[in-house]
Amino acid sequence: MKVEKLQEFIGKSTFDAIILSGLENPKAANNLRYITNYSGSFGFAIIGEKYKYFLSDFRYRDQVKLEVPDFTFVEITEGLINAIKTIIETEGIVDLGFDQKIRFSEYKMLGNLECNLVPMDNVIEDLRLLKTEEEIIKIKKACEITDQALTDMLKVLKVGMVEREVEVLLKNKMIELGADNTWERFIVASGPRGAMPHGSASDKVIQEGELVTFDIGCSFEGYTSDLTRTVAMGDVSDKLKEMYDVVYESQMAGLKAAKASITGAELDAVCRNYITEKGYGEYFKHGTGHGIGLDVHEGPTVNSKYVKELGEGAVITIEPGVYISGLGGVRIEDDVVLTKDGCIVLNEFPKELITIK
Repeated sequence: MKVEKLQEFIGKSTFDAIILSGLENPKAANNLRYITNYSGSFGFAIIGEKYKYFLSDFRYRDQVKLEVPDFTFVEITEGLINAIKTIIETEGIVDLGFDQKIRFSEYKMLGNLECNLVPMDNVIEDLRLLKTEEEIIKIKKACEITDQALTDMLKVLKVGMVEREVEVLLKNKMIELGADNTWERFIVASGPRGAMPHGSASDKVIQEGELVTFDIGCSFEGYTSDLTRTVAMGDVSDKLKEMYDVVYESQMAGLKAAKASITGAELDAVCRNYITEKGYGEYFKHGTGHGIGLDVHEGPTVNSKYVKELGEGAVITIEPGVYISGLGGVRIEDDVVLTKDGCIVLNEFPKELITIK
């Protein structure tokens, strides 16, 4: 279905075919994976309205036949450029579209081809905006793994642990639960470090009376999860509790408002306006959310600049936050599927403030 939609687009476009690469850039590799289902680290697809080729070398021959059975497989034996040139000559390709996510070294390599290179702007990304039922199932499974890993982590979390130690335990648990992989770095930000929205786990020791923010995720069959929760280590100040309550109510308002027909800007405003009304507007600087799928961050976007409807089947995050330097921060995030009438929350981890005694 995905490749057929792309071929239909090619039939109406100004170029004869497109080339997708899985060589160096993960963003480009995920565009290749979306269209072909190929999960290897070296591969190229050339797709026209009436044909589709997949190129790789002997290392991935059997994997290509298993994952990309509907493509004509071309085994690279005398250099990649020669293999691509043969296809160009065979199919009479004059104008070849290329994914702008590829790196400059790949673009220079493609410059050796005897055809016109035409940059594609978000062609594959636009196809990826709305998820299929199969994609949603995989994202849901990644969410379940992430929820369970954090549940298990909080059973052993205690004052005196180091943020990096917590990160390692979370990653190991996710792999144990069946994740393909985890993010390279998790956010485990305690105390004043919670004011850093992207505060990756450090050597800081977690202290009594602090909030700890976890922003974590994994992939399942290529599809990602993205969960944020903030917990209290023992008794915390009334100010921190107030911050938590404001973010909690903002996030709940966002969940209530989320649906396919709302724009990213409108949904962002729901969460942002509540935080502003409570006097914390200056401490909420990032967007309210983003799409997830093969990438942790992809379209559509939930911020003031995204004025298009988010769309039925979009999977997005809703993650307002408040961050005060020197004090700490709070963020609460769920992954949701947008429907005509509302949204389906994929995470089941509780959002009420959890206190670790």
